[in-house]
Amino acid sequence: MSDHPPHFIADVRHPRGYPDLDAGQWFQWRSIPMIELSALDTYQFVKSMLPQPAQTILEVGCGNGYLTLELARDGHAVTGIDLLADIIEVAEGSKAAHPDTPGFGSLRYLCTDVNTWQTPDANVDCVIFNRSLHHISDLPQTMAKVKRLLKPGGRIICQDYAYDQFDEQTACWLYQMQRLLFLSGHYDTDPATLPDEAASIGAMRTAWLTRSSEHHLNQYEEMMSALHGTCHEHYFAWVPYLFVYIGNGIRRVSAEQERELFTFLKRMEQYLIDHDAIQAVGFRFVGSAKT
Repeated sequence: MSDHPPHFIADVRHPRGYPDLDAGQWFQWRSIPMIELSALDTYQFVKSMLPQPAQTILEVGCGNGYLTLELARDGHAVTGIDLLADIIEVAEGSKAAHPDTPGFGSLRYLCTDVNTWQTPDANVDCVIFNRSLHHISDLPQTMAKVKRLLKPGGRIICQDYAYDQFDEQTACWLYQMQRLLFLSGHYDTDPATLPDEAASIGAMRTAWLTRSSEHHLNQYEEMMSALHGTCHEHYFAWVPYLFVYIGNGIRRVSAEQERELFTFLKRMEQYLIDHDAIQAVGFRFVGSAKT
């Protein structure tokens, strides 16, 4: 079920923060700065990877629909599908909240499984997985269906979460940031769950990997194998993701401080990734369908 209230609107063009909504550590809609650094940044990345002119686009696991909505505003013909009826209702509500802009393409939402969805083959220019591929229960079946749906040379754009890449160095950095914020009075939970730092960091990493395993999430190599089996890679990058997790625990700061903290965390995470000081758990991939 969706954690979003009936009034929730997911719209990066008309952003609204929900600081009092308890929707978990990965919630992208806590505040305007979080929306800009996460959801808006995702849209801008996807837009930069789409060739012009207007495309026929399918997003698998569209969630609250913010990405499909913005792509339709760019003139594309977009379909968003998701397994959850209540999150499709959120997407429909977000679309209805503001009138269609000039040049709006088309947008429809379907509550369905891509593997059973009845639609003609070779009629989609681009398939998007936005943090949904790690949830797909049957990757080979899904990617085979996606390959059939794509036109020759069609594109796959994927942004996702590689939970199993969360190593000791990365856990150490996450612990440091959370602990410093907690000790300064600006974080809601103390990550120091055991008497010494090493034990607390180890416990954090164990709990992280255990939770992910219990949810049966696909591992990084499984996702990459599925992507490479379906398409030729054109672009790959490790990207920040933990700043969202940390940012959702920050409390008792001004709006200006919040923006500065979120921006710092994201930039520092990217810096450490680029210098091999931590292992990213977020990645982006773009490829074209194999013939």
